[in-house]
Amino acid sequence: MQRILVVLLFLFTVNIACFSQEGKLEKGKESLNKSTSKGKASTTSSSMKGDSRGARNSNDESYFGSFFAGIFIDLFAYTVYGVAIESPFEFNGRMHDAEISNYPYEKSFHGNFIYTDSIDYKITRSDITSSFVIENSNLYGNNFGIDFRFLKRFGLEFDYLYLTEKSNTNRDQFSLYSALINYHRIRTQKLDVWFGLGMMHVGSDVNKTGFGVGIGAEWFVAKPISAKVSHKFTNINNQEVNNTKLLLKYHLKNYHISSGYEHFKIGISKINAFSIGVGASF
Repeated sequence: MQRILVVLLFLFTVNIACFSQEGKLEKGKESLNKSTSKGKASTTSSSMKGDSRGARNSNDESYFGSFFAGIFIDLFAYTVYGVAIESPFEFNGRMHDAEISNYPYEKSFHGNFIYTDSIDYKITRSDITSSFVIENSNLYGNNFGIDFRFLKRFGLEFDYLYLTEKSNTNRDQFSLYSALINYHRIRTQKLDVWFGLGMMHVGSDVNKTGFGVGIGAEWFVAKPISAKVSHKFTNINNQEVNNTKLLLKYHLKNYHISSGYEHFKIGISKINAFSIGVGASF
């Protein structure tokens, strides 16, 4: 009798492990396919009132309003440029002329950028990464990326995410493609911070494209370790699709091994995965 109970308990455990999944990919894709946009009714009304004195006052107010609005727009644009691109205080600094390193920790004191007047450094660099991500034995996938760096402070980043999930007797898939142009705003020998704009496309029965935004940073703690955090997101039918990474990287010449945490939001579904991967710089 005891053996029978043990066997039944074992079969019940296996059944729970294999078939109790919530079907996160399926639910996420269903939410992306449901448009939640609502039409807005518009009403218009017009009235023709006033005399010549009111018209003159209106013109005067419009003139002064346009004058001060122009000043405000110029100041705002100048401030945004200084914050997002480069401030006048940085123009003569070391970061302004920082070179793209051949690979992180080629010298023990620098990461993705190096302060040097040497002409031996490449004007371009390609970083290739591939990571295996897994939430559980039924939900896992791969995250493949190429980052092409050029003109000292720009990068063209392509990523392909593929997830697969076994739910009940079905197997579901999810794919996400992204292409972003990155601007590396902070380029010191220890810290690399960037933001990017571009497009992100959801395949796998959704087949919709949205405007993509990405931000990220990598801190080169000490040879051979660095810590990287990144987040990219888009909006599909008023539902967010995003990918967040928190990784530790171990560098060995122009190669690296990474491990950490990745979070995915696919519409209403949230996935928390362990990540392990490899990469190389050329």
